[in-house]
Amino acid sequence: MVDIIVRFTNLYIERNFGGSTDSKKDKRNVGNTNREEIMALICILFLLGVKKCSKLNLAGAWSEDGTGIEILQGVMGVNKFKFLISCVRFDDKITRSDRRKTDKLAPIRELYDSFVANCQTSYSPGEHLTIDEKSEPFRGNCSFIQYIPNNPTKYGLKIFAIVDSLTFYTLGLEVYYGAQPPGPYQVPNSSHDIVHRLISKWKGSHRNVTTNN
Repeated sequence: MVDIIVRFTNLYIERNFGGSTDSKKDKRNVGNTNREEIMALICILFLLGVKKCSKLNLAGAWSEDGTGIEILQGVMGVNKFKFLISCVRFDDKITRSDRRKTDKLAPIRELYDSFVANCQTSYSPGEHLTIDEKSEPFRGNCSFIQYIPNNPTKYGLKIFAIVDSLTFYTLGLEVYYGAQPPGPYQVPNSSHDIVHRLISKWKGSHRNVTTNN
């Protein structure tokens, strides 16, 4: 999954910033990335979340006067962080419009499929599984955002998930994106069909599956 991010991020950087730096300082902050930098970026994002820095100015988080998060200065400069955040990509934007003709999830399809495959190959669930839906808060530009008035976060992406009932480990998931265009990703979206797709890997394994209505 990290390799996917590296590949498409570098593609974006090369198209938009290739060979345009004028100083050594710029070259440190503007240029192709690699696995180590993307892993560091992900770790910084986790740390900023743990420290509840969502409303903190980035300059404050990297401050060297004792009020910032000291470890950030040893991992990555704030300018490099800003550059990578602005450049991170999960697909090739040039080919996206063609892929969207048959797949609404085209902008993250390769990463999404890798994530689901990793979930299923990295863990052996117990005998009890649960299927339910959840809403991931999101207000971005997306054609299949759901409005659920009873939820605390009224706008978001509806996701159906199958999890281990004891540990809550996610074994598989399916984003609800309505009716797909004709093509390989066009599948029926009834509750029956969704459940059968989610349990397909464990069908016949004598596990118990619990669902709501």
